[in-house]
Amino acid sequence: MPIAAQANNTHPPVPQTRPPAPTTTGTISEEKRTRANIKLASLNVRGRTSPDLGPSPISKWAAINRMMRDQKIGILCIQETHLCPEHQMQIENLYTRRLTVLNSSDPTRPGSSAGVAFILNNEITNSASAKMQVLIPGRATSLSIKWHESKIINILNIYAPNNQNEHKNFWEKISAEWSRRNLGTLDFMMGDFNLTEDPIDRAPARPDNEAAIDALRDLRTMLNIQDTWRITHPSRRLFTFSSNHQSLSRLDRIYVSVNHADSLLNWDSLISQVPTDHQMVTVRFAPPNLPHIGKGRWSWPAGLITDAALIKRTIELGMEMQNTLDSPTPRSDEENPQKTWLSFKTGINKIAKEVAKTHLCKINQRIRTLMKDLRQLAN
Repeated sequence: MPIAAQANNTHPPVPQTRPPAPTTTGTISEEKRTRANIKLASLNVRGRTSPDLGPSPISKWAAINRMMRDQKIGILCIQETHLCPEHQMQIENLYTRRLTVLNSSDPTRPGSSAGVAFILNNEITNSASAKMQVLIPGRATSLSIKWHESKIINILNIYAPNNQNEHKNFWEKISAEWSRRNLGTLDFMMGDFNLTEDPIDRAPARPDNEAAIDALRDLRTMLNIQDTWRITHPSRRLFTFSSNHQSLSRLDRIYVSVNHADSLLNWDSLISQVPTDHQMVTVRFAPPNLPHIGKGRWSWPAGLITDAALIKRTIELGMEMQNTLDSPTPRSDEENPQKTWLSFKTGINKIAKEVAKTHLCKINQRIRTLMKDLRQLAN
């Protein structure tokens, strides 16, 4: 599963596609069944390595892989990837089972500047159908991927320049490239915009470059997308980036097609497992009239495995089960080892849920209190 290398800027562009793996019969299949809803996320990872995670030149990617698994993210758009071909090869060798990475690097300084990538969770998405096109190398790429039967979603991944004087040309070039390549209807545009459209999205509040904002809004109008989170929360303040100058801003955003306004839930902005100065923004895309996906089978919370009281009660139930199995009771439909084993599993699940309810109730209450305090401080 090769990771797409940096695309050049020649014309016509060649879409980057992940070659699908052969099936057991030797034929190619792209008809993977996917869920009716998908979690999307965007994060500026601020490079590929962190001294806090070890000496590896791609140390952050272990955290990315773990985050994609733990949070069940279907598609993650990342910015500031700083990936050279050798780094991409290392990522491919280490994380190819779970991740498909479609990357576009900065053409002049691939290992130290810019870079954007789509990370696909192979366990959730039909990654074999993914096609990426580079609009601006290292800055703007589009992804087309099959999702839930025959549906296709188009996503635009953005890492805008830091200098807002460059934004007008940047947004106009994206608009021109999108039209010239006839890329169709856009469903999502997300990334690090290095620009806010409203003063409320900065603290201290201030307006950004007017020409840059107008150019971005012209692009949004052409693509028929909107800042759905801001429309839903017109007066709420939320920040995704903290600068060294003690200022806050909502630079990381997810724009959504107007047609999907009623198909979004679980908006969130959170500190990620990847060391960076940006927060990750997420949303779940769940169009109406599609099958409801529940929470799935209950499993023991990992934090309870070392709980001494729970271990003691589990051992007691296990000893009772062992004594029952050792007793010379005649086998019947109601008295047999299978029934005894089922009773044991039901019993330990019951006490585990009781312990989890007690422990997690306190943790969740603490989290709610902290989140309430954060919202009050921001507003």
